[in-house]
Amino acid sequence: MGRYLSIGVLGLATALSASFIPQFIAFVVALLSNFTPILNNTRGHPSLVMLLVICWSLRSSLADGFVWALVGGILLDLQSVLPIGTSSAALVLIVFVVNGVAQQLLRLRFVFLLAITAIATVSMTAYTVVALFLLGHSYDVPALIRLMLLPTLIYNLIAVLPLYAFVRLAQRRLEGGLQIAPHSLTLGTEMVGHE
Repeated sequence: MGRYLSIGVLGLATALSASFIPQFIAFVVALLSNFTPILNNTRGHPSLVMLLVICWSLRSSLADGFVWALVGGILLDLQSVLPIGTSSAALVLIVFVVNGVAQQLLRLRFVFLLAITAIATVSMTAYTVVALFLLGHSYDVPALIRLMLLPTLIYNLIAVLPLYAFVRLAQRRLEGGLQIAPHSLTLGTEMVGHE
C-alpha cells in the first residue's frame, strides 16, 4: 500500500515545492528579516520530496524505499531540466544508505535522521550541480553555496522532524490497517470454535 501512496504524496510534495512553498518561504523570510539575515535574498527552500523519501525509508523495507526514490526522482526531474532518472539515481543511493544504517541505529534514529538529512542535502545539491554542469550550465560555486545550499540545509533540518512525525503516523495507520483484518478473522474463528 505504501508504494501506491508514494505517487499521491510525492506528487503533492512536488506540486507544493514548485508553487506554494517558495512563495511561503519568501513571505516568512521577509516577515522575519531582522531575525534571519542569512536567509534574506536567498533561493533555497525545503526539499520536500527528498525529505519524504528519507523519512519513509527510515522505517520501511528497502524495496518500498526504492519505489519512493524512483517516483520522487522522476517527479523532480519532470519539473527541472535534468534528464529523467537523474534524481532517481541519487535518491536510490540515499535510500540504500538510510535503510542499511537505520537498521543498526535503532536508538539514535533522530540524530541519524538529522545527520542523513544534512548529508543528503549537500549530496543532492552537488549531484544536481554536476549534472547541470555536464549539460552545459555553469554556476558561481560560492554564490550557489550561500544562496541555495545553506538556506536549503537550514530549511531541511527544520522540516525533517515534523515530516518524520507525519510519515510515521501514516506508516502506523497502514501497518495497523493491514494487521487488523487478519487479526479480526482469527478472533472470529476462535469465537466460533468456543460456541
